[in-house]
Amino acid sequence: MWRRLCLLITVIIILAAGTSAIPARVHAQASVSAQAWTPYAITVYRSPDRSDHIVGVLAPETGVQLEGRTSDTAWVLTHSLDGIVRGWVDSGYLEYAPDIDITGLPISDEEMFVPLPFAPGRYRNIDLSTYPVVPTDLGQARAIFESGQQQNRKPTVVSKIGDCLTDNQYFLSPFGWHEYNLGNFVQLQEVISHFSLSLSYDSLAAYDGLVTTAVLDPAFANPMACLPGESPLRCEYRIRQPSVAVIMFGAQDLLFTSPADFDRSLRRIVHETIQAGVIPILSTFPGNVRLWDESVEYNQIVVLVALDYNVPLINLWRALEPLPNHGLNTDGRHLSLPVTTGGDLTGDNLRQGYPLRNLVTLQTLDALWRTAMQQPGA
Repeated sequence: MWRRLCLLITVIIILAAGTSAIPARVHAQASVSAQAWTPYAITVYRSPDRSDHIVGVLAPETGVQLEGRTSDTAWVLTHSLDGIVRGWVDSGYLEYAPDIDITGLPISDEEMFVPLPFAPGRYRNIDLSTYPVVPTDLGQARAIFESGQQQNRKPTVVSKIGDCLTDNQYFLSPFGWHEYNLGNFVQLQEVISHFSLSLSYDSLAAYDGLVTTAVLDPAFANPMACLPGESPLRCEYRIRQPSVAVIMFGAQDLLFTSPADFDRSLRRIVHETIQAGVIPILSTFPGNVRLWDESVEYNQIVVLVALDYNVPLINLWRALEPLPNHGLNTDGRHLSLPVTTGGDLTGDNLRQGYPLRNLVTLQTLDALWRTAMQQPGA
């Protein structure tokens, strides 16, 4: 019910160009208690440094939530109750609730995302067929993993981030339920055992109709689980504490999101994931037979973002190309369903979209776990 409601909200807000979201969001947060207030307008910075980028301004008498602090408590990481403004402010400029002691906040060095100008010429010559299905270069995955361990991320947990192609019973969940047949891929048993039940977790950042802008917007967070002003993405990372996130967007975005907005939002998703100490595994997405050229363009953006951030990339697009109807269902935009079950990696089942996606995702997790997540000497 919640996810169907989210889909309806997604369509309504996008079609309304965002104007109807503002009153609803203010109303939803009106009863939330602030932890601190701004006595006057306060500048918000990307990092705890006045020479850095300004990412927003908090109006006078704005209530905020506190997330972290610098080691000397001179700066606090904060966000407005509606989640619109988030960043670093001088701790001396806030008035605090009587029960708030900022020395008890976790120490953080997170930097806010600052968008770059959109440059279509940088991705239009990318040939999707030249990038491997399973990444051979894991980029900065090891460094991100080590950062995550300092933030107490769980090395046995993987999060799933995306739209209905990810929020689906056939994707990875059968391996958490122990309902699978590895066939000739028995070497994957170790990585399945390592990530265990997290493969079947319901994600707070994956549901029908989700687009890149929405996963970053607190208005789309589950109010039963997420904190005031917390986006679905940050909510998922706070609750699950993963070390890895499999991220696939595009199938819904090419219907509702411009290439420039898709590029900017996907970069912010990857940026926030890295800052959280979570290894992002980006994935190209299946095409839409009615929007084939657009599918290519948006997938080129996915590849460029992975290259720019030096993170692992699953080229699902290439893996699906040899399959009947490009691995798509009869509707031409959703992955084809298993012949048997989603966890069956044998025979003709691997000529269907979901089982093949499971295989290449597990192969990537296996490479990542063995190469970038093992302790030295293990």
